[in-house]
Amino acid sequence: MEKIKVALMAGKQAGCVGLLCLYAARCEILSVVAYDELVKHVAKKLDLPAFSSIKDDEFIELLNNCDLLVSVHGREIVPIELLKIPPLGCINVHPCLYKYKGRNPVARLLKDNIPKASVGVHYMLEEVDAGEVIVELFVDVSGKNTVEEVYNALYPYYILTLLEAINKIRDTVC
Repeated sequence: MEKIKVALMAGKQAGCVGLLCLYAARCEILSVVAYDELVKHVAKKLDLPAFSSIKDDEFIELLNNCDLLVSVHGREIVPIELLKIPPLGCINVHPCLYKYKGRNPVARLLKDNIPKASVGVHYMLEEVDAGEVIVELFVDVSGKNTVEEVYNALYPYYILTLLEAINKIRDTVC
């Protein structure tokens, strides 16, 4: 099968994890919206075009050649007209999806003193974090007291869930 052509929206360390995961999964990454200098730097090292927004005309042009849009700590809500472009859809990697949709899920998890975190991958819809869940893996974060500690426990699961989601999507087109 041909490589899945991907456009990526990514920020922070989780975004770098997602970028490297897609690269390792042999996806053809056509463009990256980099929401910080770290992701931008990694994209440039991989010779990938990097943009600051999904509203950039050149990004949209490249998205028209993609099979899939992936968001890993993206900072923009994708408008419906862009969600309709990739034939395999648009997916989002989200921590604590089972309980905390939207912003700051890990901080809310800690505030509520919940010991079970997760990383989920779901299809994006016009309604934020409401799409069908493709895969979600759970992690015991008992004893983790800061957002950073929880994220450090979750980063390996970003890789595992994204790889599993990509494989499931590949299986639907084979």
